[in-house]
Amino acid sequence: MQYGYFDDNAKEYVITRPDTPQSWSNYLGSTEYGAIITNNAGGYGFYKSGARGRFLRLFFNSIPMDQPGRYFYLRDRESGDYWSASWQPVGKPLDQYQSTCRHGTAYSVIESRYAGIATEATYFVPLGQTFEYWRLKVTNESDRPRDIDVFTYCEFTNQWMTFQDTVNLQYSLFIVRGSLTDDNLLRIAIEDNLTPRDEEALLHYRHHQTWMTLIGAPLEGYDTSREAFLGPYRSYHNPLAVEKGHCSNSNAYGDNSCGTLNTMLTLQPVVFISIS
Repeated sequence: MQYGYFDDNAKEYVITRPDTPQSWSNYLGSTEYGAIITNNAGGYGFYKSGARGRFLRLFFNSIPMDQPGRYFYLRDRESGDYWSASWQPVGKPLDQYQSTCRHGTAYSVIESRYAGIATEATYFVPLGQTFEYWRLKVTNESDRPRDIDVFTYCEFTNQWMTFQDTVNLQYSLFIVRGSLTDDNLLRIAIEDNLTPRDEEALLHYRHHQTWMTLIGAPLEGYDTSREAFLGPYRSYHNPLAVEKGHCSNSNAYGDNSCGTLNTMLTLQPVVFISIS
């Protein structure tokens, strides 16, 4: 079974089938800011250290594998049908859903087509910067206008130290706080009440902040609580907020935190003109 090929001219590995036997990963960033992303947008991010600086969560050996990640969810407002810009986590049938992933040097592009909507999600870390950039291009290839809800999703660790985030859940849940600032920035704070008192304290400083924002479209809503976004007894393939079509503007405190920003796009159909 062939799942992809090397494109020597573009210097990319192209994955033409998303249901690979294992997740196929790419590395984004530098030695200071690291980001692992797979062909289905799974993966995690870290600052300086993958063990002591990991701020985006990935569950290793999870079932289903390769979750969570850097997701875009899309929902058709007319039908209520929803899917993801990468094949996973929603996992639409492959006879209806097309996906191509291009892993390049320090960037990944995931293209999809479903129900007359084409998407192109690009992920990279700008040179010399300590943040990552997700860009989503959405095209209406159907023959009528479409109203599409778009949701981002990533899952933040409760503490940047991987061991504490994985093992010490009872403690780590109560040191995370998520909110939306007046400037429409998601702020995820860990040990928000701690401040360093001297240079030695800085060596063991545990107060961290992560920021996330949306540009290029108006913000309709947000969630920073994973429980509020996913809903009870649900998972990444069927989040309650996506199914309902709106977020609850939740602020995480004593919860697992996430980064969800919601917007709504009205897309006119693409017009193709042929001149012979």
